[in-house]
Parts: sequence; structure tokens; C-alpha cells
Amino acid sequence: MARSWTRLHDYLGHPPGPVTYDMVAEAVRRKLGESDDLDWKEALPTESKVKGEWNEFAKDVAAMANTRGGLLVYGVSDTIERVGIDLGKVSDKQLGQWLRVHLQPTVSGVSYLKLPATDGSGKDLLVVDVPASEMAPHFLYGWQQKDKDKTTFNAPFRHRDDTYYMPEHQIALAYRARFARQDAADTALNQHMRHTTELVLGESENHAAAWLVVAARPTRPIPRMVPALSRSEAQHVMSRSSKRAEGLLASAIPMPRLLGPQLFRELLANNPRKGLRRWVDTNMLVPARATHQCRILVELHHDGTVVTAVDLSHSASPYTGVEEGDVHLPVAAWVLISAVFETVSLVHEHRLALHTDTPIDLRAALEPGAGFRFTPVVVSHGRPEIAEWARQPRTIQPAHTELAPFADDQALIAAATDLAEGLLHQFGMDILPT
Repeated sequence: MARSWTRLHDYLGHPPGPVTYDMVAEAVRRKLGESDDLDWKEALPTESKVKGEWNEFAKDVAAMANTRGGLLVYGVSDTIERVGIDLGKVSDKQLGQWLRVHLQPTVSGVSYLKLPATDGSGKDLLVVDVPASEMAPHFLYGWQQKDKDKTTFNAPFRHRDDTYYMPEHQIALAYRARFARQDAADTALNQHMRHTTELVLGESENHAAAWLVVAARPTRPIPRMVPALSRSEAQHVMSRSSKRAEGLLASAIPMPRLLGPQLFRELLANNPRKGLRRWVDTNMLVPARATHQCRILVELHHDGTVVTAVDLSHSASPYTGVEEGDVHLPVAAWVLISAVFETVSLVHEHRLALHTDTPIDLRAALEPGAGFRFTPVVVSHGRPEIAEWARQPRTIQPAHTELAPFADDQALIAAATDLAEGLLHQFGMDILPT
């Protein structure tokens, strides 16, 4: 899966969507010149005959990743004419291997679009789509003859239609930018977690409840030209995510006693309400919409952020006593697992609806935290029971994971499992039944 907004979309006036052969052909016909995010290449990249020698393909990818991302289009000459390439000679595995061997750190998220000619010309094309990297600067390693056979370690970047190498001060700025992005992402996630926790606790009549709060945020801003979702589109995202979560859970956890993903489905009868640059759906903030079901809050932000909150004590009522000065909060383990899988599915469907292709950072926590003792509850013989063999901690550390830009079902399962196990392991529990 490649990026949905590129130089070609901008130049041709196309809405976000996949790059097609006709788009490239039209850009060539109009003689679109090279730029910092577009590089025409006549021939396919080749492997050096000398082991460890400088790799031009790795250099070109690193230069794009170190700048703002871009497209390498193979099969177009320097004079901007379609000459075509042999798609049978394209090896995704080989291209990826060059990046892993010659770049430090490697560039992830690169996609290879094989575009057969649609006009009968036989002039097939290869488009290598390189996203802007959150891990820049990327350094190119290898022997270079023009450097008197010395080993070089440089960070290439694009400037207009050419490639240069970063001087020391630019490398320092690139590292500063990387750390600043990471700090800003952590700050934004913490703000969402704190705001949501304060909201659900402030609106809840019963404060003695364990809340699962999950926040997910794109690591790069989505393009400004991508419109916000309509109400019906937001509702459709929730519907699709519930169905996807059901399939993911069935594949990951063969547990007939585990309740299926019914949590967010309870909200589908409602219409999401418009909030501040977001859609909000809940069964607890509006008294007229309150139900006896598990209390849930879902927010779909226009910038790609997703926030969910679920009351984990609602279905785990057999134990809420006070012991040794601690207030015990029951935590329904099966609700936690289901809520995490549904949230990861929701994050994925929301990203698809917005046509974004950035990695997503996710954080999950149990609130309110200090001053309470969390008591896990499991389903045994068809009814909730306290997990007497499990730990009952007073605090739970947040769990973290990342969702890759081009996630398939296995990647979604892995992300959901990371989050759920990151919390459950602190109880001495596994996501799978024992």
C-alpha cells in the first residue's frame, strides 16, 4: 500500500488515492520536471559487482526519506519520455535487502508499485514510493571509488532536482527534529489520555470503576486537503471496525467463552455527535442516551487521532470490597481484550477512511490508578469470577505499540496483542486462556 497523496496528485489535481499508470503517463506527457519529491529514472537499479560498494538505489531512497518523501519512477528518461522497464526483473526482496544492508537506520514503509502499461505500448513502469521518515537522518554506508576507494558514511538529501549530502550542522538539525517529533508525539498522546481520563471520571456517577483509556495518533500530520469525515462516514467507520475486530479476535484467540466485540456495536444505533474538530459517540455523556450497557466513549478526531474509553468494572461486579485500606476495582479481562482489539480495528478503519499512510502510535492505560487496587475478573463456567491466582496491583503502567503504515490483519492482531498483553502481564495473566 503506497501513499495516497504525492507530487503527481498535486500536479494533476487528483484527489487522494493510489498512483496509477495513467497518472504517470499524463505527468510525462505534460513534461513534469524533477523536484525534491520526484525523480525520473530510465533504467532499473542494479547491484554493484563489487561487494560493499556504494548503492545508488539506497542513496536515492535515503535522500527522499531524509527530505519529505517522494517518488522514484523507473521507465522514464532524463528527457521525460516513457521508455519502459521489464517488470519481470523487479525483485521487491532484493530492493529491500539493499536498503537494509546499506542504510543506517534502514528506511521502512517503502512500497514498490509495478504498473503495467494500460495503453498497449508495453512501456511498463515501476514506482518506488518513499515516505518521509520519522527516523531521519538516514546514513548511506559503502565503498565509493570516486572517494578514492574509501568507506563513506553520509546522509543524502534532496534539494530541488538534485541530491546532496548533509554537512555536520544539518545532521545536527535533523537529529533535533527527530527528537522534537518524538517529544511532541508523546506530549500529544499524554494530553489525550489525561483529557479523556478527566472526562470519564468527571461524568461518571460511580468513580470506583476501572477505565481502559486508549489514545492513538498519527506520527505525521495528515494532508490538509483531506476532508474531515461526514457523520455517516464516521458511523460507517465504526461499523466496519466492529466487523473487522470480530474477525481478528476469532483468528487470534480461539476462546468460545470470550464475549465477542459487542462494545462499540452498542453505539451504532446512535448518531455520532459533532465535537471540537472530532466526532464523539458515547452512551454516558447525554442523559437521554444513557443505557445499562457498559459505559463507552469513542472520539474520531479530524486529524486522525482516535480515543476510546471503556468501563472495565461494569461486567465484573462480583467483587468491589475494601480490604486492608485498599479499594478494589474489578477489571473484566475479557472486556479489556475485546476493547483493545476493537480500538485497534477502529484506528485502522479511521486511517483508511482519511486516506492516510502514516504510522500510528498507540497508548493504553488503566485509570484512575494510584489509591486503588485492581482486581482481575475472568469468565469461568459461564460467569464472572475473581482470578484468585492473579496479582492485584495498585498501579498499572501504560502499554505502548505502533501500527505500521501498511498493516494487514496479522499486523493489526500483533498491535492489539501488544497492548492487551502489556496490561494483562502486570496481573500475571496472558491474553490466551490458561
